[in-house]
Amino acid sequence: MAFLKPIEIGRTGLVAGYWRLTHSQTDHVAQVIEFRFCGYPDKDARDAGKAPLPSIGFRLAPTELGLTSLHAVTTATLYAAARQQPADDGITWFADAIDC
Repeated sequence: MAFLKPIEIGRTGLVAGYWRLTHSQTDHVAQVIEFRFCGYPDKDARDAGKAPLPSIGFRLAPTELGLTSLHAVTTATLYAAARQQPADDGITWFADAIDC
């Protein structure tokens, strides 16, 4: 599972077009999950094992994921949340991303 969405990285002129979930960490005491999407120029770069471009991070509570407990979080839940919720920088980057 991944997203196709061209996003310029930090006003550098470099564009990541292929985004995949790479990290998640659940803090049950604080009741949050932190997760990151790493970007690559394209799927071929990812498949070739190239290093990712800077990532986009999220920190959400279960209610923001539409859940009552963090124990029910799935990968699909995090992809859906990334489409609907703003990232740490306040931008909802993946609302119009294409699934691949």
